[in-house]
Amino acid sequence: MDAGAVQGVICWHTDRLHRSPRELEEYIDISERRGVTTQTVKAGEIDLSTPSGRAVARTLGAWARYESEHKSERITRKKLQLAQSGSFSGGPVPFGWTLDGDTTPRIVLADAAEIRKAIAATIAGESIGSIVRDLNGRGVLTRRGGAWTSTSVRNLLLRPTNAGLSAYRGEIVGASTFPAIISEDEWRTVCSIISDPARRSNGGARVRHLLAGLLRCGTCGAAMKTSSRAGGGAAKFYYKCPARGGGHAFQKAEPIEHLISEVVLARLDQPGVLARLNGPQDQERQHGMQSEAATLRGRMDEAAESFAEGLITRKQLEAINHRVQARLEAIGQELAVAGRASVIPSSAADNLRAWWEAAGTERQRAVIDAVLTPFVDPVGKSAPRKFDPDRVRINWKIS
Repeated sequence: MDAGAVQGVICWHTDRLHRSPRELEEYIDISERRGVTTQTVKAGEIDLSTPSGRAVARTLGAWARYESEHKSERITRKKLQLAQSGSFSGGPVPFGWTLDGDTTPRIVLADAAEIRKAIAATIAGESIGSIVRDLNGRGVLTRRGGAWTSTSVRNLLLRPTNAGLSAYRGEIVGASTFPAIISEDEWRTVCSIISDPARRSNGGARVRHLLAGLLRCGTCGAAMKTSSRAGGGAAKFYYKCPARGGGHAFQKAEPIEHLISEVVLARLDQPGVLARLNGPQDQERQHGMQSEAATLRGRMDEAAESFAEGLITRKQLEAINHRVQARLEAIGQELAVAGRASVIPSSAADNLRAWWEAAGTERQRAVIDAVLTPFVDPVGKSAPRKFDPDRVRINWKIS
């Protein structure tokens, strides 16, 4: 229009043309300057070259803006109401459930099993990338029938509905009508793990070496990195200290990985050790925190009702919610920390070695990290250039 290429504009109604007064004023200025006429199907011609025409356009624009804001407010209230009641708010039914009669959510057992498996894998230390590869490798499809991505798996893991909770704008507002697939403890544990700033952010790259970053240099304590050397047609892998200069550790990978695996299996086979890695120990405290969280959510509901009835002010409501929400977040963090102890399923006790061999590198690393910190001392100048188990020292994290 401003370039003079347009002589007229046709639209259905003025509210289809502009809903922002700022945009409308710019449109009026250009129309007046370039002599552009505006025709609407519902409101007829609007002559923006006259004061009365501009007044009509501004009035219609103001009402269009009002309708837009009013509609947005209604939609927002409706979404909040649905979230507070835990009802289905429309759109595709989440992976894990189906609807009976278009209203009643019912768990899909096969999907629920996949969710539980992904949750357990995350708690056990596996990356989102490895879960994506597992799902796609077995031909498990998303709700829309597509392949899984890191984003879709992350959203699946963080979804409050998994634990039977309803959220609105990132905050838990009540129970969901969707039956829970996992416990609230498990869900909060996974949220804590995924939101941990120290967690890898490289899209879930595969961890190829069992002790990379876990094995420590016996001289300086630095986390050792992997290195490779070609020889005999195949690369040989080593762990080396990143520090420069002499006197730091350098170790062939295969023998020390085998040694640490055997040490871990021997420790897990001792009475009581495996049980400590199966889950939180203080069950009574766990149940107490869960009860307190339920009570606090009830208090927030009561405060909302009191505000609706005019018994308290908005400022009082905000103060109550602020204090209660802070305590709820603290409880959630405590529950999550306790839940992160679950790195080995209780079924592993039936055959530890078989479970270990089938677990995969990432889960094995999670167990090692939970059980011990290994150190390897450098080879002495006059010592033979071969692996010596006496150079390996273990700092136990779990007795």
